[in-house]
Amino acid sequence: MTKSFRGAGLTVLATAGALAAAPTLADELVLPSEVAATHWKTDYQNQFAEMVGEKTGGEIDVKVFPAGQLYNEQDALAALGTGAVQMVWPVSVRLESIVPDTGVINLPFALSDEMMANTCFSEGLTATISDSVAPRGLKVLGLLRTADLFFIFRDKEITKMEDLKGTKVRVTGGKVFLDTMNRLGVSPVSMSASEMSTAMSQGAIDGVFSSPAGWAEMIGMTGQYGWYVPGFSLSTYAVVVDGMWFEGLPAEQQEAIQSTITEIAAKEWVEAKASDEKLIKKMEEQGATFHIADEAEIARWKALADESAASFNDEHQEIVAKVHELETSCDIGG
Repeated sequence: MTKSFRGAGLTVLATAGALAAAPTLADELVLPSEVAATHWKTDYQNQFAEMVGEKTGGEIDVKVFPAGQLYNEQDALAALGTGAVQMVWPVSVRLESIVPDTGVINLPFALSDEMMANTCFSEGLTATISDSVAPRGLKVLGLLRTADLFFIFRDKEITKMEDLKGTKVRVTGGKVFLDTMNRLGVSPVSMSASEMSTAMSQGAIDGVFSSPAGWAEMIGMTGQYGWYVPGFSLSTYAVVVDGMWFEGLPAEQQEAIQSTITEIAAKEWVEAKASDEKLIKKMEEQGATFHIADEAEIARWKALADESAASFNDEHQEIVAKVHELETSCDIGG
C-alpha cells in the first residue's frame, strides 16, 4: 500500500511539474483595419503590438489584420463584444452612427492641434467620449490625429467660400458637416477613397475633401488646387476596445495597453501634423497651388459652422456642456 501510494504521489508530482513547465497561452487581441499594410496607421498598430507584447511579457498577443483582411472598420466595431474582435481604430465619425453624442468631436472647428496637445483636455475628452459609448459595451482609450482636411479641386481655384457654390465634392462626415456643405452650396458625393482620382479626372466630381496624404499619394496633380480653412475639420481615429473584455483583464495588462496607447497618441499627434506639412510642400513643389484662408475668412466659416451646429447643440446639451467645461478647466479658449 505504501509503495502504491508513493508511486501515485510521484505521478501527481510529475504531472504538476509538467503543467508548471508548460508555457502559458497568451491572450489574443485581434485588431482589424481597413487601411493598407503600407499605411502609416498600420505602422502605429504594429508598434502597438510590439510594445504591448514587451510590456506584458508576451501575455497579450496582438494580431493586426490590415487591408480589410478580416473586417472593414465598421464591421469590426459591430464585432466588438462577440469575442471575435477586441480592438479597432476607426475614424471617429463612425462612432456617431452608434452614439450620436460622440458627434461633438466631429463638429466643424471642434478640435485643434493646440487643444489636443493639452494633456488635461485630451485625456478629459477621451474619457468623456468613452463614457458616452460605455452603455454600448465599448471603451475609448485614446484619440489619434487623422488629418486637418481641406478641399482639393481639379481645375477650380478656391479663395473664398462663395467659390464652392455649385460644386460636386466627395466628402466624409457626420450630419452637421453635411449640413454645412449644403449651406455652402456644395453637392456632397459619397465614394471610396480609391475612386477619388478617377472620378475627378473624368469630371464626375469637381473636387474632394481629403487629407494631405490623400492629395499627395492618391490624387496627385489631378487635383491642382488646394483650399484650406485651418481647423474646419480636424479628424481623428478613436481607439476603441470591447469594454467587458478590457475590464476583465488583470490590472497590469490593462495598464500595459492603456499606457501604450497614451504613448503612441502623444507621439503620433506630433508626427502626423509634421507629415501633413511635408506632403503639402511636396505638392506645391510639383506645381500645385495651395491657398489658406485668412483670419477674416476663417471667421466667416466659423459663423456658418455655428449655424449648422445649433441643432446638434440643442439636442446634445449635456455632452456639449461637458466639453465646454473641459475647455474652461484645462485653460483652453474653445
